[in-house]
Amino acid sequence: MSVDVLRSLRVRLIVGVVVIEILMLSLLVWSNMRVIRRAHADRLRDTAASLLQEVAATSGSYMVEVDYARLKEYLSGIAENPELSYLVVLDRDRHPVVRFGSAPAGYTPETDHSPAEVGDRRFDVADDIVFGGRKMGRVLMGFSLARMERAIHAARVRSVSIAGAEIVLTILATVLIGMHLTRRLGRLAEAAQRVGAGDYSVAVPTETDDEIGMTAAAFNGMVAEVSARTRQLKAALARERVVKEVSIDGMITYDVASRILSLNPAMKSLFGYAQQELLGRRTDVSLAAIPDGSDFWIRATDKCCELQGRRRDGGVFPLEVHVGWTDVDGRRLYAATLRDVTERKRAESECRGLLASNRYLVHKSLAVQEQERRHLARELHDELGQCMTAIQADAKLIQELPEPRDARVVAASAGAIMQVSARVYDVVHSMMQRLRPTVLDDLGLVAALQEAVTAWENLHPGVCCDFSARGALGDLGERVNITLYRLVQEALTNVAKHARASRVRIRLERGADATAGGARADAVFLLIEDDGRGMDPSQPGRGLGLIGMRERVAMLNGALEMRSSPGAGLTLAVAVPATNGGDDG
Repeated sequence: MSVDVLRSLRVRLIVGVVVIEILMLSLLVWSNMRVIRRAHADRLRDTAASLLQEVAATSGSYMVEVDYARLKEYLSGIAENPELSYLVVLDRDRHPVVRFGSAPAGYTPETDHSPAEVGDRRFDVADDIVFGGRKMGRVLMGFSLARMERAIHAARVRSVSIAGAEIVLTILATVLIGMHLTRRLGRLAEAAQRVGAGDYSVAVPTETDDEIGMTAAAFNGMVAEVSARTRQLKAALARERVVKEVSIDGMITYDVASRILSLNPAMKSLFGYAQQELLGRRTDVSLAAIPDGSDFWIRATDKCCELQGRRRDGGVFPLEVHVGWTDVDGRRLYAATLRDVTERKRAESECRGLLASNRYLVHKSLAVQEQERRHLARELHDELGQCMTAIQADAKLIQELPEPRDARVVAASAGAIMQVSARVYDVVHSMMQRLRPTVLDDLGLVAALQEAVTAWENLHPGVCCDFSARGALGDLGERVNITLYRLVQEALTNVAKHARASRVRIRLERGADATAGGARADAVFLLIEDDGRGMDPSQPGRGLGLIGMRERVAMLNGALEMRSSPGAGLTLAVAVPATNGGDDG
């Protein structure tokens, strides 16, 4: 039974194969032409960049010397480049000093970014001439695209010729083995249908190493590549989704009208809005005030901006915003990251407070030091000066007595000298005690503290001070001893000045303290408690006492904790290492 030519499977196969071959070859030629065009464009761009950099880097010295003749002689070799359309060197006043070729009018051509995007068949580039950090001029260069277009045209002719020859060969091969190919093409068609349905596990047997076999092999490779890329795409989307969902920073995307298109779950915890409440709303809903005009959200920025965020309940908090954008299908899509920086601001405030306290401590320490010097100078002048004058007067009296000397006068003068000497000793001993307690060196820390507590109780009979010590406290070292002594001394001074307490308890103990690694370290613990009026720790005063105590403890790598509230007394808990690398005693 004859079959109409138009209905013949062989004819349809030949026509179909030829059409498919033409389409595939056309696509291949088009793809190759894109690659060739891009390669030529990249080559021309790299050549232009290299020459521009060379000219800009070398011309600076000539510009400084104003040696334009040597500059032109140097540039004449570069100007011989067959693709170079013009080369112009401008001075700082934008006047041409060297020119080759036909430069554009006004010497202000619009700089091109890529030869592939040029519309006037000339690739214009420019760069500043900088020498010694100063701008000396500017280099303008233009490259003709004629050579590139000729090469692209030749490649297009070759590609089309090769494609035409392949189409002819395909027609001949299809006519000869059409019936044999029908069955194998059917397999390919069936496999293609399965791939189109999402089944990437299909594989077409190649059977023989002919065109159909190669097509089958290529089809199998394509399916494997598509399958691998599909898995990679799914994994990338999954990773992106995980990042957005687990990030503690808010993330949004929005359009040019600042309408929110998507957001991550962190936005709810930051602002208190449900996802559906924010979708479609303007991004301004997240800010307490719009900075720098209404176009803030559509300006890409390379740095973070600190703004004020506004929650759904009206609460305001410090917010850090970073805006970026990209083009998707010809439309600009914006993205922003929003971070709550409340904790960072609080830490910065605490650091500023500590810095101010340290500065105050230094200033106050200098003032106290100067006050102590004035006091010592006054005592030396008032007390020792008078005493030494009295001794000198009595000695002069004895010396000037006529012979024989009156024993009663000598005895009276000697007694006066002894009284004045005793007074001198008391004054010197008092000053030495103020500078450093000698009992600390003679009898140790515990005895020194007991003596200080007893002396303090004698001065303040209305306050009961209970002191106790436990543990091996005799080998602590000089720095630890003097630090603990000064802490107790300062604490008792503060109680006398501010606490209005009726009872003070001081406990000194040596034992083991837990370190950060879980081990036990040898430490000394000092606890000072009073039942006075207390204070608010969040409202520190401007006195030197507590600041100085903290600094003393910090110098020994120790820790000081203060617990107090108005009307509930005050407790100071100190822990310092029992052995300190800086001890010299």
